[in-house]
This record gives sequence, C-alpha cells and structure tokens, in this order.
Amino acid sequence: MARVIAQMTVQLPCLMEVGEYRKLRYAGGKPSLQQLTKWVENGTVVGETKGDMYFVDLQTELTGSSDSLLAKMLEFG
Repeated sequence: MARVIAQMTVQLPCLMEVGEYRKLRYAGGKPSLQQLTKWVENGTVVGETKGDMYFVDLQTELTGSSDSLLAKMLEFG
C-alpha cells in the first residue's frame, strides 16, 4: 500500500497594523479603529499590542476561516 504525504508551506505576514487590516478586510461599513483595538484587547480579533500600536495576527485569523475576502486579501503573486 502506497502512502502519499503532502506538505505545503505558505508564508504569510504574521502581523498587520489594525488600520491596514481595516482597509483591506472590510468593504462598505467599516468598524472604527477604536472598535478594532477593543476587539484586539478582549480577544475577539486575535492580535497584539506593541507600545501604543495594535496589530492583527493574520495567520491565526486565517487558520480555520472560510472567509473568502480574508483569503483574497492574503493572496500573493
């Protein structure tokens, strides 16, 4: 019996600043930057803070997500 094992490596930017994420992720009615930073603080959106800047963890947001808009946003090439 033959076994086929496939491995795929995808390089994604780890963190994206919330303002950039907001522009690329939401069309039309966008949440405010204050709302996005609150979502990062309380864990609704996975991310982290560095100093007074907020970032969204794209790898975690994409993992397990069937969101086609987010997948398009992360396409390379």
